[in-house]
Amino acid sequence: MHKILVAVDGSEHSERAVLYLIELIQDGGLLGGSVEVHLVNVQPLLPTRIAQDTAGDELDRYYDHKSAEDSQKAVALLKQEGIAFTFHTLLGDAASKLVAASQSLGCDSIILGSHGNGFLAGIFLGSVAAKVIQLSSIPITLVKE
Repeated sequence: MHKILVAVDGSEHSERAVLYLIELIQDGGLLGGSVEVHLVNVQPLLPTRIAQDTAGDELDRYYDHKSAEDSQKAVALLKQEGIAFTFHTLLGDAASKLVAASQSLGCDSIILGSHGNGFLAGIFLGSVAAKVIQLSSIPITLVKE
């Protein structure tokens, strides 16, 4: 079974990554017949001055709500196509959390949406995709426009 992590953040770029995954699965593409999909949304931590004045359960509700909102389209697309997946909400630095999740889940590859700015531009801008490429040891597919 091929385990794949798909990063989603509510952007058109991540939506294209999900559509790419759907196409691969439906066409039998590189993933063959059996695939385990892990849909992952990483929420940045709120600034300390805000977080320390907020009750823990309020923070949890905020992160859960924001993650569900950011992943709504991706979840709907996968459900519409009848593709089973496990949804994960993580908190912190997106790139390091995505790579750590791919390792702990035993994923074989990662699919990310790319803004299409180019690899070098991404490094200088600190893009999540560029950082994931640097940190990960498994294959990564960047889906551009």
